[in-house]
Order: sequence, then structure tokens, then C-alpha cells
Amino acid sequence: MLLLRPAAMVGFSRGITPNPPSKDHAMTYCIVRNYFNKPGKGRIIARGLTLEEAQAHCSDPETSSRTATTAKAKAITRRNGPWFDSYTER
Repeated sequence: MLLLRPAAMVGFSRGITPNPPSKDHAMTYCIVRNYFNKPGKGRIIARGLTLEEAQAHCSDPETSSRTATTAKAKAITRRNGPWFDSYTER
């Protein structure tokens, strides 16, 4: 089984911590839709989210072709092949 971590979490397990945001510049996150058949060709589908919003989005079963059940998600899979959403700091 392949385990994928959101892009924002890569490196954190090695003790690397990000610089805290200044009061004038709060960290925001974006959601990236990644396609297994198109490596490196992910597209941003949402911007300006808080960390909690980004994590909540990526925790939804409808944000991966493996677990999604809606007609919209299945149509995305038919058009593009397997996919998943991740988040990254912007």
C-alpha cells in the first residue's frame, strides 16, 4: 500500500520545523490536485486556506480517486486517471 503525505508535511518527520509566520504575514495554504498519470502536473484548485481548512479538505474521502464516490469525482477519474488532493504552503 502506498502512503502519501500532504506536500506541506514532507520533511517534518525529520525534525525540520518551518519558520513561524510574522504577525503581518499569516501562512496560507493551497490545495493541489495531483494526477498519478501526470507527475509534476498538479493544478491548484483552492488558495488562501488556513492550515485547518487545508487539512480538513484533504481528510475528506472525496479528495482522492481511491475513496471518492460522487459522480463528479468519478468523472474526474474517467477523464484524468487516478488522482488525489494535497496541500502546500503558499
